[in-house]
Amino acid sequence: MANELIFIVDQDQAHCDKLILWLQAEGFQTKTIRDTELCLNTLDQNPSAICLDINIKGSSGLSGLEFLKRLRIANRDIPIMVVTDNKDLNAAVETMKMGAFDYMVKPIDRVRLVSNIERAIEMHTIVHKIDRLRGEMQKTHVYKNIVGQSEQIRHVFDQIQEVSEININVFIQGESGTGKELVAKAVHYSSTYKTGPFIAINCGAIPEALQESEFFGHEKGSFTGADHSRIGKLEYANHGTLFLDEVGEMSQNMQVKLLRFLQDKTFERVGGNKKISVDLRIISATNRKLENDIKSGKFREDLYYRLVVYPITIPALREHKEDIPLLVTYFLKKYKKEMPKIITTVSAPAIEALMEYDWQGNIRQLENVIYRAMVTTRTETIEVEDLYMEPRKDHISTLENPSSQEFRPPTSPTIPSQTGSKTIKELEKNALMEALKITEGNIEQAAKRLDISRATIYRKIKKYKIE
Repeated sequence: MANELIFIVDQDQAHCDKLILWLQAEGFQTKTIRDTELCLNTLDQNPSAICLDINIKGSSGLSGLEFLKRLRIANRDIPIMVVTDNKDLNAAVETMKMGAFDYMVKPIDRVRLVSNIERAIEMHTIVHKIDRLRGEMQKTHVYKNIVGQSEQIRHVFDQIQEVSEININVFIQGESGTGKELVAKAVHYSSTYKTGPFIAINCGAIPEALQESEFFGHEKGSFTGADHSRIGKLEYANHGTLFLDEVGEMSQNMQVKLLRFLQDKTFERVGGNKKISVDLRIISATNRKLENDIKSGKFREDLYYRLVVYPITIPALREHKEDIPLLVTYFLKKYKKEMPKIITTVSAPAIEALMEYDWQGNIRQLENVIYRAMVTTRTETIEVEDLYMEPRKDHISTLENPSSQEFRPPTSPTIPSQTGSKTIKELEKNALMEALKITEGNIEQAAKRLDISRATIYRKIKKYKIE
């Protein structure tokens, strides 16, 4: 982090000299400013962080707290290290609300100051990367409602393009929640069948006795309760696409009938004898390994080779985590109109937490987590404490057996595994109470034990109403 520019906004010359000595020894550049108004006018020098005496009074009467408010209004995300002679808890809370990174009471600790500045700059860099990704997403990283910029997702985009103009059966494989139907729709709307209907059937949701009628339709009187004729999904999908979701759940009897249809694209309604011909594309999908079902006799091998002409494998979210910031931004925009409040962003620590989590439920789970956080957050920014992800489970995927991991906020201490189904907030509160108990209420020692700032300790004490 050498050569990063740090502003020191303070009227105490001795204090400024000390900070200059410490920071320059660590390779930082420093600039001393004795007036808040002047500091605002000098921000085009792009400091990486600002050390601000909150008690400073500018020539125009602009106080340190008002300076923080002006920065927020201007939407400047420069990390602020507040230093003060004031030990008042309310003052600390107020500065944190205004976006300060940390709150330190003079005389300040050198190690803590340098460490916090380094962490703040690192976090600031992450925020800028996220902002850049958001801008990139607007250009090229949303394709037919599929969001991503990773190599794996770009490969899926390329495959969609490859089959767009060819009437070939497409087979999509991926874990639950990866977006198989989105890919199927992307293939449909990129193809020559895009003006026709997209008809989806969940093969696992239709009772076996009704599967034939659902696919082929039936004539009046063909079975008990058939008091009128009804066309099936194959006729509805004529000149379009039929999407067979969870095709591995199809009954053996229906597999035989579907295979017969695929041979010449003709069929008869249940109870009828008229040959009906349709022109459509078949796209099928599953979260199972059909090769295993073929070995066990559950799925027909000849039908498998009819369906799996062009396979597309969608990666699990844990395999392309670099797309998470893009997906988060996409979901924020998707649901913002549903919210009776303004939610503009997700904090850098929250993004880090999302990146560290092992997404067993894939993109669908991430979407649910963001939606829930948007409902529960009380600020414009989603923070780590607003996120709720399921704790570790003995999850066995039908495609593979990924290692799962329990979400834990980055700043939490080691917590025994017997936490059961406690929420993140409960874990965080318990860890804080334990640290305060061990240190006999010493805020500074508790902060060091938890590896968080005193300002965060104060904020959490107020939040959880800890006496």
